[in-house]
Amino acid sequence: MRLFNMATELPNYLNENFFKTVLEDGLHDESVDIKKIILSDNNSGGGENYCSKIYRAKALYRSSKTQFDKELAVIVKSIAITPATQFLEDFAVYLREKIFYSDVLGKLEMLIGDDTKFGAKCFYSTCEPMQTIVFDDLTQYGYRLASRQDGLDEVHCKVTLEKLGKFHAASMVMAQQDPFIRDHFKTGMLDEHYIRTSDRFVDFMTLQLRTLANFVATWGEDYKEITEKLHRHCDNITENLVRTGEAKLNEITVLNHGDLWVNNFMFKYDEYNEKKPSDVVFVDFQHSFFGSPGCDINFFLNSSVQLKVLMKCRDSLIESYYAAFRDSLQRMQFDKIPTLEEMKMEITSRELYGFFASYSFLPMIAMRKEDSYDINLETLASKEFATKKVKLMFSSNHRTTDTLRYTLKRFNELGTLD
Repeated sequence: MRLFNMATELPNYLNENFFKTVLEDGLHDESVDIKKIILSDNNSGGGENYCSKIYRAKALYRSSKTQFDKELAVIVKSIAITPATQFLEDFAVYLREKIFYSDVLGKLEMLIGDDTKFGAKCFYSTCEPMQTIVFDDLTQYGYRLASRQDGLDEVHCKVTLEKLGKFHAASMVMAQQDPFIRDHFKTGMLDEHYIRTSDRFVDFMTLQLRTLANFVATWGEDYKEITEKLHRHCDNITENLVRTGEAKLNEITVLNHGDLWVNNFMFKYDEYNEKKPSDVVFVDFQHSFFGSPGCDINFFLNSSVQLKVLMKCRDSLIESYYAAFRDSLQRMQFDKIPTLEEMKMEITSRELYGFFASYSFLPMIAMRKEDSYDINLETLASKEFATKKVKLMFSSNHRTTDTLRYTLKRFNELGTLD
């Protein structure tokens, strides 16, 4: 086998034996002959990925089932546990994502029953020598990322929310058929135990919200009341984060993706119009949890949507989501389908989740590449570096400032900041 290393730092475990195991497991073939592997890294920084090391591999191989050589591209996602990434171990993100791909994804796609794909195929997972999952590389089928700096336009939002509606609907049927599946997805990124025991997480959230409050204070008299409320919210941030993530009595319950921001969607485009998305697939199910659909929807709307779309199309987008959700449940013959008004009430009850996304995710997501190229979990462990970068987050892209001027007034009118 020939291995061509196009990566700057290639881990020793990414060798011939590793990829032979990957292909034999993923293709259900007892003997795969690998002719060539081309490896490259996808860790160029720029704020595209914060938690994992990502490698791309293209394999030329011959299966025992055929005498023809074939090509296949895969993504290798690895998490090395260090002091800066220990919280990922505490969250059990590897185990959660492994269970999702091995036990959940196939069930959801089978239940929906119309050839819908929610995620990439998982070929292989291992925790030795580090936590690693290998996926089908969706770019070989024409899928690609949208711009995190620009945010999504109305058409991209509609396609995404319609797919999310189907995903949520299938998860309700799955949970009804197998109630024990919930045991693996009890909490998302706002886990109460983690919030109360992780000084680093609370300190960083405090830094972001306090920086925002000081930034908003420069916007003039119209934002004086909001500034005061932001500071009060920050003074009690631990309890407010717990309140944001806690389950509510009698809420609609679905499997949330849990981390719905731009880089966790890959779009495929119309054959005759390269700007018109025809499909979207979700990636990164590390923070998935059973809870209110309002969590996913508000997180998405406040982290990934262009301002003009958020201002003019919010209601129509929610209706598009609901139509896909309702139609899917009807097709799967689910009893007691929530009404549109019940869903709207559910989303409104989780506006606090949207506020959380607006100060903790949007500013980082929208940063220009030249401002975010050196941001990762290791560098953010430095308080001096984190303080400097968080200040830059709120001024790097005018989209952040413009969006927050609008959303903070809306949150205030709704009473979310009280």
